[in-house]
Amino acid sequence: MLKRTLSQVFLLGLIAAMAAVFIATRSNPAQDMVLSVTAIALIALSLGMERLFPLHTDWNKDQGETSGDVTSFIVIFGILDGALKFLMPFLILTFLPDVQIGLALPFWTEVALVMLLIEFGAWVSHWAHHRYPRLWAFHAMHHSPERLYTLNNFRFHPLNHIATYVLAFTPPLLLGFSQDALLAYAALTLPIVLFQHSNIRFDFGVLNYLFNTNELHRWHHSAAAKEGTKNLGRALVIWDQVFGTFLAPARRSEPKSIGLFAASRSYPKAQNLLRQITWPFCKTCCA
Repeated sequence: MLKRTLSQVFLLGLIAAMAAVFIATRSNPAQDMVLSVTAIALIALSLGMERLFPLHTDWNKDQGETSGDVTSFIVIFGILDGALKFLMPFLILTFLPDVQIGLALPFWTEVALVMLLIEFGAWVSHWAHHRYPRLWAFHAMHHSPERLYTLNNFRFHPLNHIATYVLAFTPPLLLGFSQDALLAYAALTLPIVLFQHSNIRFDFGVLNYLFNTNELHRWHHSAAAKEGTKNLGRALVIWDQVFGTFLAPARRSEPKSIGLFAASRSYPKAQNLLRQITWPFCKTCCA
């Protein structure tokens, strides 16, 4: 295990490093590319650390779902994220040109407000995908693996990912927050999000009350419904604290099992990505 102080310094150091990368490339037209390459480097770092400091050694073994996780990674990270980032401002300007408010705030104040807004939208989307059976049919894909490791961070149904993106990013765009502020939020939260599913034995201590770390997020993937509906935030657990969906069990405790709730055991296995994608459109999917 990485000791508590080392775990905390590691995470805060990565966030500080991402802030430095963002500031250093702020006037660079290739900033998006630099941040994307940095994200891939963080993913590689997480995968490497899983071999050195695994929480569960058996979680490092492929259970037949890795190819599906890689495919989801290509679709979500390689295609959808870029397309949504380009299309969302364009669609808002086209269909809601008179709704935008426009704000004049200090940049880092902008970033702080953007962070709260995006996290709230993501929390609402996540809560709804657990609350309503028709939406759960899309979100169950993310909960279907019975182990947690870096790459199943990207195992989302494309429509689930699009819905969350729209709910999270539409409010700040309508309020006129800058693309720069949105990009700063993305950069600062990359280390939290990309290590969130990692099979690494961290001990974050008090940081668990602010960041949705892998320690907290494991409980969200619990096969017990009362545990698996907690810790719904994207990178932060601020709104979980506000709305009572925060769960921080005793130190070093673990969910008994990872995966789908008992009521969803008829959902296709994680090894069958294509069937999972088509499942929500079946007549019997939400029975």
